[in-house]
Amino acid sequence: MPYTADNIEITIATNTAIIATDYGTSGAVGFSLAHAQHAKVAWGDENNTYRTTESTPLPVKISGFTGSSLVGVTGTIRGTGDFYVRTNPTIPLIIKGSTFTSDAPVSITGTVQGVTNGIPVGVTGSVSILGSNAVYGITGAVPIAITGGRSLTYGTDSVRVFGDVGICGGFVLSSSNSSIKVYADGGSTYFNTKVFSGTGTAIGASGDALKVAVTNAGFTFNVTVAATVGVTNADSPLRIQGYTGSNGTPVTIRGQNNDAVAVVAYSTLPVGISGTVEINDTDLISSIEGLKTNINTVSSNAAYVSDIFNLVNSSGNGAKVVVNSITKPTKIIHGQKTITSTSTLLSNDAIRTGITIKSPISNTTDVYIGNSLGVSTTTGYILNPGETIYIEISSASGIFARTLSGTALITYIGS
Repeated sequence: MPYTADNIEITIATNTAIIATDYGTSGAVGFSLAHAQHAKVAWGDENNTYRTTESTPLPVKISGFTGSSLVGVTGTIRGTGDFYVRTNPTIPLIIKGSTFTSDAPVSITGTVQGVTNGIPVGVTGSVSILGSNAVYGITGAVPIAITGGRSLTYGTDSVRVFGDVGICGGFVLSSSNSSIKVYADGGSTYFNTKVFSGTGTAIGASGDALKVAVTNAGFTFNVTVAATVGVTNADSPLRIQGYTGSNGTPVTIRGQNNDAVAVVAYSTLPVGISGTVEINDTDLISSIEGLKTNINTVSSNAAYVSDIFNLVNSSGNGAKVVVNSITKPTKIIHGQKTITSTSTLLSNDAIRTGITIKSPISNTTDVYIGNSLGVSTTTGYILNPGETIYIEISSASGIFARTLSGTALITYIGS
């Protein structure tokens, strides 16, 4: 009996395989009592074979009928992605907008250019140029002419003229809206000018100075002298002399910051003080008297220093200290603290003798002990699980702890 179910099962060496088929398909001659197999399409040549996918689609060539050079396409053709429209070099490409008044005209963005030796594009109707678009002609073509339109205005237009400009009929300058800019030879803004006296004689000049002749008998000047005036004399010593009259004021000489003036001589100067030198500064005299009193006190107590020295060195081994008793703490401090990988203060308790810190054996990470919140895994003292450390310190507020990672428990006791 024929196998009439879809999909044929094949057994190969105890292994089975199923081939997808349809049995008794209709619409085709010879398949009503047979299996039609489902198959994937592959394509290629004698050297390469490609499975038909979206990236390697099945190539299809559309050819016209024998004797006809055109292939007719019915319906709308749409392009996706980069869609190029090309034409035969001998056949022009014609683009037409819709003739319906409700449709928008064809918009062109960018540069519109003709081709070399091409036919100019004819424009019928009004042409509007919006924005700051420049209109250029082609090389060797007739410039674009504008007939009618607006006149030039000084507020928005400027005209550059090359070559000589002639004026016919005269031109009258107005002080309110006219100005003239004059340039010297070569474009420089500076040019030579002759200055004449009242008799028509040119005034001479030497370098950049203007010679002025003083002809009247005398002048009166108002001169402002600055607070700081410098006087120099390069050829001979500069002499300073105060006023010698009975009401004159002597010249006062001071060094920098009111200090003494340093005197330098090229040979030895004999300097001596004769007579009695008096000190009239009350503060200086008081300080000297106080120093004298303190020196007398030290002198009278000097014997005690000698006695202390003899007692310390009586045995030849230095000072001996005997401790009679030690005041012991009356209570202990203790506690447990869970810490993380962020540095944490141990406690604020005061301590007199010291404190013992322990990392229980049940901890699964190392503990790091330090003296600040900045203690890290590279600077802290490491306590492995089960280890203990004793620290002599007066307050637990100077001890900080953290873990390598995660959490850990530490216990402490001190007095």
